Amino acid sequence: MLRRLFHQSYPPQQEGTSPQNFLEILFEGESPEIDIVAVHGLNPLDRPNQARTTWTTGGRLWLKDFLPVRIPRSRVMLFGYNSNVAFGTSTAGLAEQADNLLNRLSSKRAGAPDRPVIFVCHSLGGLVVKRALSTSRGDNTYCSIFDSTFGVVFFGTPHHGGNGAGLGAIAASITRAVLGNPSNSFLEALTRESNFLSVITDDFSQLLEKLYFISFFETRPLGNTRQIVVDRTSATLGLGREREKQIALDADHARICKFANSDDPMYQQVEDNIAQMVDAAISKTKQKNEDSKKRLDNITAILGSDNKVAQHGRSNSSLVTGDVNHTQQYGDNNKSTVEGRGNVTMQISSNEYYGLWETLRGYFVTQPVGPWMNNQPLENNPEAR
Repeated sequence: MLRRLFHQSYPPQQEGTSPQNFLEILFEGESPEIDIVAVHGLNPLDRPNQARTTWTTGGRLWLKDFLPVRIPRSRVMLFGYNSNVAFGTSTAGLAEQADNLLNRLSSKRAGAPDRPVIFVCHSLGGLVVKRALSTSRGDNTYCSIFDSTFGVVFFGTPHHGGNGAGLGAIAASITRAVLGNPSNSFLEALTRESNFLSVITDDFSQLLEKLYFISFFETRPLGNTRQIVVDRTSATLGLGREREKQIALDADHARICKFANSDDPMYQQVEDNIAQMVDAAISKTKQKNEDSKKRLDNITAILGSDNKVAQHGRSNSSLVTGDVNHTQQYGDNNKSTVEGRGNVTMQISSNEYYGLWETLRGYFVTQPVGPWMNNQPLENNPEAR
């Protein structure tokens, strides 16, 4: 119905114009280490190139022209979809576009499914991403996308109603600011989706402790409305600083993600924060890969004297019988059984707490259990039994 109302005031585009459903690679550096995926929001004017114009001003698309200069090890992609259908026909429309995003992104990542991902969203495009991530969690087909997603950058995304307004009312406010005074039936259709959009936010709340966020919010009214469309209350998740950066930008809802040149102080602030998130995502992935290589689950048995055993990983087990043997284990949940005289066992947990034992006589078992407990022989540490 919404699309019909759009077309009553704005004629449909002619055949041969750009398709609205796609996932385009804007930039691909040599041996990219991270995927950055941009998702636009509502398109009340039914522009076929909304995916690009959302991020473009003065002919400069900053995701392509500026960001790769700062982050050359990235692959930047642009997701295009018919947002009028997604937000205007039925609740199924948004879910379908979220699935479409997952399907296209999964295909693009077939050669590197574990590469970290950061989503960049404008306005209601953030709801598409939130729905996609909620869907991908626990989904056998798309779970690698969820597992690899490090964070999300929101530009004016309404997570809940601001100033007492529902999400559907916010969508209607965006449309009213652009179109002027759309019909009542148009606004009613948008508002009708409010409950469903709230469900998306509720589902996404279960993922908040896994991801990191940058929430940019507008500080200027849009058009002639004299009102900020998505205020700070609505545009932020309300998390602590360790999970969410909340940053005000001197722009309205439409211009919050448009930058004419890379020297723009507002763009530099955006770029700096995205670059920091990218660095953190790449570092975390490298550390995760290194840890995976160390998880060998080895079992070592040594009989004799003057032997040395070194194990790197988790859940390793070492049995040493004899004199003057040395055992070293790095990781968590390691066990070392030593029998004899003059043996030395050193265990270091991944959280940098470690225990060092020197046994001159007898038999004992040591088992590190974490930073909250001093590692001791079992006979002296009843909590570890």
